[in-house]
Parts: sequence; structure tokens; C-alpha cells
Amino acid sequence: MMNLEEYIYEKTVQCPICENEFKVFAAKQKAYSVKSRDTDFCITYKDINPLLYDIWICQLCGYAAQKSTFSDISFKRGKLIEQFITPKWVARETEKVIDYETAISNFKLALISAQISRAKASEVAGLCLRIAWIYRFMEQEKNEEQFLRYALEKYLEAFSKERFPLENMDEPTVRYLIGELYFRLGNYEEAAMWFSKVLNIRGASERIMNLTREQWQLVKEKLKKENGQK
Repeated sequence: MMNLEEYIYEKTVQCPICENEFKVFAAKQKAYSVKSRDTDFCITYKDINPLLYDIWICQLCGYAAQKSTFSDISFKRGKLIEQFITPKWVARETEKVIDYETAISNFKLALISAQISRAKASEVAGLCLRIAWIYRFMEQEKNEEQFLRYALEKYLEAFSKERFPLENMDEPTVRYLIGELYFRLGNYEEAAMWFSKVLNIRGASERIMNLTREQWQLVKEKLKKENGQK
């Protein structure tokens, strides 16, 4: 049986808000490989899932965020963290081996930090989507659906207000993802509308075009069934 601790490494990072240095853990790249990919970009890995280690939490001030955005917080947003999170923060031990429950807790702390500090809608959407994925790994369908809805709501807001790329996704990719979230939530008419826009837009990658065509066919079948057609 795989000893997970052997495939986890430690590094020191600095909080951009309080300048506290603290330790975080991450999975070594050689420790995981892709097992499967879902159509909403969720990846299932063999052995260790690196997604579970994606949140960094400062144990001094309580600021939490995905490692990709951790250092990108503005001075104004940092002040909101200090005002509303730090006074209530109780430090806790950093886990070396992170299970699903701990990962959910960490992601929700990051979600609170993002909401309180008024992060972009796209950042909030990405956190909600990843929480939904972890609930999927746990086979908690109701919780997964709840956070897929939150993610969809925020991606729609980001699509209308923010400049591309959103979370390193170009416009066709975001259009596809919104369509896919509608599809997973059973709103096939909206899914069809968003997928059709991807098929008619220039600049979409071959991967996104192929995914869209495949999902578009599934949507058409669902709509036929809803309308009583054979």
C-alpha cells in the first residue's frame, strides 16, 4: 500500500498580508497521474489528488486562497481580511496528509476569504467549482449540485463583468464551461444556447470544439426526450 507521506513535500511561503512565514505541504509530481477527466474539467488522479493541497492558509492572520492566487491579493483586500477574519481566527495544525473532509474545510476557508475581501467573481466561481469536484469524489451529490449552482452563478457574473482570460480560460472555454454546468444541472435549453455559441465562435481550441460537439449531441438527445420525440 502506498505510504502517502513519502510523496508529500514541505515548503515555506510568506503571507502577502501579514508577512508571516509558514509551512505548506504539496504532492510531489511523480506521486500522481491522471486516471480520468470529466467534461467540466474535473480530473481524477491515481493515488494522491493534488487538488486537495491547493489551498494555502496563513496560520497567523487566517488568510486562505488557492496557491495560484495566494500572493495576488491587493492591499485593500488584505485590509478586509485583517478587519473581518484575523480577529476571529484560531490557528490550527497544518495537515501533512489531507483527506476530502479537510480539503473541503480548507476550500471553504478560502471561499470565505474571497467573499469577505471582495475577490473577483471568477475567483469565487473557481473555488465553488473545485468544492463541487471534491464532493463528487465523496459521492455527495446534493452538495456537489449546490456548489455547481454557486459556480455557475459566479461564472455568469464574471462573464458579463470581467475581461478574458478568466482563471486562464479564454472566452470559448468559459462559454463551454457555462454550458456544461447548465447541462449538469438539468437546464438543457440554456446548455444548448451556450454550446451553440461556442460552435459559432472563432478561436476555440480543437479540444474545446470537440468537447462542445460531444456535449451538444447529448443535449439534443435530452431535449428530444423532454419534448417527447423519438
